[in-house]
Amino acid sequence: MPISRPRHRLLLALGALAAGAALLAGCTAAPAATPDSTADAASSAGFPVTLHNAYGDVTIAAKPTRVAALGYADVALASALDANVVVAPQSFSALSGTDDDPNLPYVDPLPEGTTWINPMSINVEQVAAARPDVILATAGFTLDQALYEQLSDIAPVVTYEKQLYAATSDDSARRVATALGEDNAADALIDKADAAIADLREELPNLDGGTFLYGQARDGVVVMLVEEANVTARFMHRLGLVALPAVAELGGAGSVPGAIDVSFEQARLFDDAGVLFMTYQSDALREAFEGDPIVSAQPIMKSRYVPVDLETATALQDPNVVAVPWLLDQLRPGLELIPAS
Repeated sequence: MPISRPRHRLLLALGALAAGAALLAGCTAAPAATPDSTADAASSAGFPVTLHNAYGDVTIAAKPTRVAALGYADVALASALDANVVVAPQSFSALSGTDDDPNLPYVDPLPEGTTWINPMSINVEQVAAARPDVILATAGFTLDQALYEQLSDIAPVVTYEKQLYAATSDDSARRVATALGEDNAADALIDKADAAIADLREELPNLDGGTFLYGQARDGVVVMLVEEANVTARFMHRLGLVALPAVAELGGAGSVPGAIDVSFEQARLFDDAGVLFMTYQSDALREAFEGDPIVSAQPIMKSRYVPVDLETATALQDPNVVAVPWLLDQLRPGLELIPAS
């Protein structure tokens, strides 16, 4: 499966920690009711709504009509909730030049007038020019306090409640739905994701108790995501899988939360995994991993080794409920390789 040109910031965002918040309250007095204003009032039922962000509280005065989404989960959820998305992050495939389409593969294509931003270097002027009345950044992996403060001058900013990628996918879906005034619709998205997982587990009984490894190769080291503290590992556990104990129990601090760093010299430990999913920051790192004499000599590399493409790796970085059915389809060929326990 082809891997794009070097993209050094793509998976460095795995497990990254950041925080942001916004504070905006109050609204102008409404004019006397007319048929139009009555409809507007009905559409804003339940507002104002206040959410606690990592940096404090943010208040959204009325149901948003122009939504800026800075993270991939934000745009996926907002689009699925039928919001009018006016700002969206370009897919990593588009950013890396491997594809011209900025849309995510699991999101219905957005209109031509959408303002597309680089999620790794957010242009505040671009966001402001789109005139959003709410900015969703629950999955904005480059958000920091300085950027938050700039964005909060434009519109209320909804970030993660505690830290990036710490919330469950269900909680993230409900958070975005609340911000958009679509609380009831969130449950349908969650149910669809849960059903997709349940169906897959029924179709592939080998998943229950099966073992996996999911790693990113760096210079002489594989960062293996194995613990619940990492959202990717948490998602794999939901499928019924467990991280290969021989690796998960090595101990030591990994490069990112919930990870263990394993040297290429320890590649013999990989062989007992039901499947070895791997992703890379560059073609050179993939070649170094696959060409390492110890790694390449392991039987699993010829039978149950699955390189993960760019968009699948991106979705796995934060498996939002909208992406789950598509994500399972991408992972299924590898999951089918897992022997029955």
